[in-house]
Amino acid sequence: MNTNINVGQLISQIGNIITQVIGYGLLLLIAAAVVGRYGVRVPYVPAVNVTELTWLCGAYWLYRGGRIT
Repeated sequence: MNTNINVGQLISQIGNIITQVIGYGLLLLIAAAVVGRYGVRVPYVPAVNVTELTWLCGAYWLYRGGRIT
């Protein structure tokens, strides 16, 4: 059995998975902020200030390329 592992592809795949997990976490924070405006408290999700959430979204957008397609 021949198993050739390309280390560059493996590192790239791990980086993409981490980026996707961070994106899902940011989406969860945004959803918690939106439903929090209507009085619903989401357990185990920290309350984030609007300014902090904007900075996080901006940093993530710039990391992903900063383009509007």
